[in-house]
Parts: sequence; C-alpha cells; structure tokens
Amino acid sequence: MNESIVTMANNGVVDVDDEVHRRLCQGLRSTPEELALMAQCARRVPKLESSCRELTQRCAALEKLLDMVNCPANMNVSAVTVDRISKETQVNVSEIVKGLGGDYVEAYPVPPKKKIRLVQKARPGYSPKTITIALNLANDGKNHLDIAVRLYVTTDPRDLGEGVGGEYRGFQFFNNDGIPTPQPFPTYKNMPMTIGTLEYLVIEIEHQGSSNNLVSAFAAASVNAQGWYAACGTDGACR
Repeated sequence: MNESIVTMANNGVVDVDDEVHRRLCQGLRSTPEELALMAQCARRVPKLESSCRELTQRCAALEKLLDMVNCPANMNVSAVTVDRISKETQVNVSEIVKGLGGDYVEAYPVPPKKKIRLVQKARPGYSPKTITIALNLANDGKNHLDIAVRLYVTTDPRDLGEGVGGEYRGFQFFNNDGIPTPQPFPTYKNMPMTIGTLEYLVIEIEHQGSSNNLVSAFAAASVNAQGWYAACGTDGACR
C-alpha cells in the first residue's frame, strides 16, 4: 500500500485522509483502532516466535526430567511406603548406636562421664517441627543441668555428621513443673531443617555430672503428617 496514503502516527493510530480512511475501513471491515492493533501485533511476532522456541526447549527439558523421576529405578520409595509413613506424626529417635567404643555405652543406664548415641530408624525424608526429649535420672534426680544434648544430621550413624542447634542442657526440654516440653527444631541458615531420605537424625546425650545415672531417655521429632503427605503422596513430587 502506498506510504503517502496510509501512515502510522506516534500513538499507533492509522493516519489517512477521510476518503481513504472510509474506503480502507469499508474494504477491510475494520476500525482504525483494530488496524493499529494488527500493526502492533505484527511487530511483536518475532519476539513471540523467540519466546515460543524458548518455551519449547524448556518443555523438552522438563519432559526428560519427568521421565527420570517416573523411572522406577530412580524412585526413593513406593506409594505403599508413602501411605504407611503418612500416618506417622512423629519420628522416634531411640535406637542405640553400638560399637562406638570409648566413653559410649551400648545400653542404659548412662553413668556419669559416659554418653549414649541415639538414632532414628531409616525412613523417607521429612522436616521436623519440634523435638521432645525426656530424661529419667536415678534416685529421682533433678540434675538435668548435668546432661548435655546435641543434635546431628548424618548419612552414617557411626559418624556424627553435621551438628545443628549447638549444645543443649537437659533442663531446656522441661517446663517449670518438670514435664517434658516440645521445643522448636533448629533451623538451618534461617530455613526449616529437612532430614533427607538417605540421612538420619542423631541425638547424643552425655552425662557430665558426678551423680545419678541416666536410667532412660526418650526423644522424638514431630512431623506435620498432613503437610508431608500433601508433598510426598500420590500427587506430590517426593517419590
């Protein structure tokens, strides 16, 4: 079309004389605004084509990733295990790690100057919300201040791995009435901690006092079972 007949104004509206304007719109069965919109769309086509190519490449990469995830050989646990674990609201850390030697004991009681290492059973990964630790001292002892408690995340219970939260004292897990009270689980780099499927939560308890054996202990990490199943269940992505 002759440039002297039809031009584009700065605001994108078709600029033609009245007669040409009338005939052009009549022939195209359109309005000036629609003509301007078509011109704008035409200018955007190259960019849209580039975006489409990029999106196609991303979709292809995502399909490859999904193929890997859906491969049974790459699946951490089956749906049967996920359904079973989804009912559990806490992870007990009560298995005694044996064969460590030195100051470690392999059964209760834990005498003064000795320590014991506890570990959870292997299970799919989870994010603990709180940690509860109950300590039973001989002679109805109240010297919980003498009990040092440390938390670790490791891939091998015989190796302490990475410590989290620093060193605690036994009294910190009790309220003023001496009742075990859940404490918030430590964060990692200001983010909620996650214990991976190939990892273990380890709790090491050391009697640093001089009296009253540690007769027994109980430790458990709470889990948001509903949230865990939402992330790891049939419609989730953890498997």
